[in-house]
Amino acid sequence: MTRIVQLTDSHITARGTLWKDQVDNAARLRLQVSAVNALAPDLVVHSGDLVEMGPFAEGPAEYDHAAEILADLSAPLRLLPGNHDGRAAMRAAFPEQEWQGAPYLNFSADLDGLHLVGLDSVVERQTEGDFPPAQAAWLGGALDDRPTLIVLHHPPCPMGLPFMDGFRFDNGPALACTIAGHNVLRLACGHVHADVAVHWAGTVVAAADAGSVHIPPDMPAFDALPPEEDRRAGIEPLRLRVFDWQDGQLSVKTLAAEPPAAFAVI
Repeated sequence: MTRIVQLTDSHITARGTLWKDQVDNAARLRLQVSAVNALAPDLVVHSGDLVEMGPFAEGPAEYDHAAEILADLSAPLRLLPGNHDGRAAMRAAFPEQEWQGAPYLNFSADLDGLHLVGLDSVVERQTEGDFPPAQAAWLGGALDDRPTLIVLHHPPCPMGLPFMDGFRFDNGPALACTIAGHNVLRLACGHVHADVAVHWAGTVVAAADAGSVHIPPDMPAFDALPPEEDRRAGIEPLRLRVFDWQDGQLSVKTLAAEPPAAFAVI
């Protein structure tokens, strides 16, 4: 069996700081790393928003902090950028990473017959995602007849989330056309800070829980929240998305990274 663990949306800040002065995302990522090591995966994929201010002056210090934490992983690591990441700073902090399709940070790997594709969906310094022609050409050249798991930061379609669906993904139909006729089992994403899946383009688009905060799926859209109300994200127990590939079958699980608060005998 081949096991892959997905991490996403860690939003690490510089040492000695908290995310939005409230959340210790570094401590949460350390807890995730410990839980991942206990699962003994063959590979760990981080699907973006590793840090909070990646393209800006704060980026190098944040990536240095994140790299220190991720160095404790016992399994190999593959990284993709999210909209909070900066490609140049990420490259500098993780020189051992092998990306394709420059300036984009893509990758392609075979794991015992499962084709794992990492697709950069970032428009740097913008929240929205995109699938431009250069990426369509790269992905079209990478895909073949193998069963394929594509990992990217942004969902390429609306996910039924009033708040997060307000951030568009450009050229989703082009991505649907590019994967048509290929055995794409799943598109694994992050970005929306919620565990949610939709059927799209003959496959499944599924976002994993964030390593930072949870955005409620019913959070109102930008223009629907009364001005006197704050947007509130939950600091919830951490969970991990796990992909097990065995005998031509992909099994997808969500496992707790922290012990449950209580147990029931069943």
